[in-house]
Amino acid sequence: MTSDDAAYVIAHQQGIPLDRYLPVEQVNHIGTVLTQIRTPTPSGVRSRAAGVRSTTTSKPLIICGELKATDPVLSQKKLHEAQEMAAIYPLLYVLENSIRDVITSFMESTYGQNWWEEKAPKGLQTTVTQRMSEDADNSWHQRRGARPIDYLDLNQLPALMRKIEGDVVPKIVPGIEWFTQLVNEVYKSRCVICHMNPLDKDNISSVKLRFRQWQKQIKAKRQHIPIQS
Repeated sequence: MTSDDAAYVIAHQQGIPLDRYLPVEQVNHIGTVLTQIRTPTPSGVRSRAAGVRSTTTSKPLIICGELKATDPVLSQKKLHEAQEMAAIYPLLYVLENSIRDVITSFMESTYGQNWWEEKAPKGLQTTVTQRMSEDADNSWHQRRGARPIDYLDLNQLPALMRKIEGDVVPKIVPGIEWFTQLVNEVYKSRCVICHMNPLDKDNISSVKLRFRQWQKQIKAKRQHIPIQS
């Protein structure tokens, strides 16, 4: 390992976003170095089988890439916007999937595999059943998800959390209003990106802030959240 590589590895371990300061090729190289030296981040993980805490390691997730696309009509500005939004999408993807997995893991550990049928609001159950039926009718396309909760839109998750408030507050979230505000704010930005429009700097900062807040909250409540296999 060169001295420069070592410095970049240390910088990454300290939480410095390398893709903000280095070329894509250099960031990819450091990602390869990290994989080779297997620098682990210790974290406590609950064993679902034994029901006890154990120590495991997790590899750092490095999200980077280079947009290579042209279009005979679109301006360079629009292509540049696509590149900027490509850096935000992974945060939305990780955040939304984290929320769904946290809810599912916690409720399954508390009520078993049938928690959705027993605890989810009837209105949401009806919505999910309809969407699953539509999936079955359009079997040429992949399914939306494997679990009922995957068929809920992001902005429908607060209604689910409100129904199970007695279970999740304060073990998972500090309050339903906190969760609702976080989801509603992220959902507005999500809609902008999903309709192929760019977020402005303020809303990009807001997404990053909400992402960090969720991560911080879940890390603090990790002992209540079994790890999904």
